[in-house]
Amino acid sequence: MNSGRMDLAFYDRTGRGRLIVTGRERRDLLHRLASNSLLDLAPGKGVSTCFQTQKGRIIDWTIVLDRGEDLLLLAGNYDRLSGHIQQFTITEDVTVRNYMAIELVVCGPDAKKFLGVELEPWTFVEKPLAGVKVQITRIEPLMGDAYSILAPDAVALRRELGEQGRVLDPVDIDEMRIDAVIPAWPNEINENQNPWEVGLDDAIALNKGCYVGQEIIARLSTYDKVQRRLRRVRLKEALAEGSVLEQDGKEVARLTTVCGLRALALVKSGLAEPGTDLGNAVVEA
Repeated sequence: MNSGRMDLAFYDRTGRGRLIVTGRERRDLLHRLASNSLLDLAPGKGVSTCFQTQKGRIIDWTIVLDRGEDLLLLAGNYDRLSGHIQQFTITEDVTVRNYMAIELVVCGPDAKKFLGVELEPWTFVEKPLAGVKVQITRIEPLMGDAYSILAPDAVALRRELGEQGRVLDPVDIDEMRIDAVIPAWPNEINENQNPWEVGLDDAIALNKGCYVGQEIIARLSTYDKVQRRLRRVRLKEALAEGSVLEQDGKEVARLTTVCGLRALALVKSGLAEPGTDLGNAVVEA
């Protein structure tokens, strides 16, 4: 990462999609599509979940937030996810639309103090910040606690963050994801993987009833058939994203995100333990 204090940092994630789902049957429909349960959601609460194909392949890893009058989806692959939801909206009273807002991610040890919030993961509040009303959601950990800020305008907020913290560039963000082994669309979150392979265990409710892709996802867990695991690896030489690591002519890993000599890789399950030598890389603890 760039030099300097990193107790408070931020970056713009406006380009990542957000969907608003409205209608009387919105919760029931999404519950039938999602890998995690949405039935216990209440206003101010959220849940981490996956939406997948009939074959159990990931369409998107999404945070579903209950805002009372609607459900807000913080999505990565939002166009594909919107189409997926609408494909299963036949007679249901459900409408899906894009949600236009500026989104900043604020992270680091001082993020909670700067924002003035005390939140559990996947919960959110609305409050004034830098002169505008914003929505603050605690998301996956990056540099410790991390928060998504949705705002209609963020000029003053950017200025305050710039005065007290650091702006992160794409390399910084990938380095943080590698440190925390956090998947992202499209590198790790795509229709070539299932949720187990990229470490999204907490986004799956094994005691949940039927949902799209449920049979295959449950079978992979029950019969221990997950073929690959997302791991942080240390490279022995510079390699590009997408590079395949082989042993005896067989693929043992595929690099998904690379920053210098550190990377995220989908590693064959039998070789995923820390310290395992993969030829051109070693699995890190």
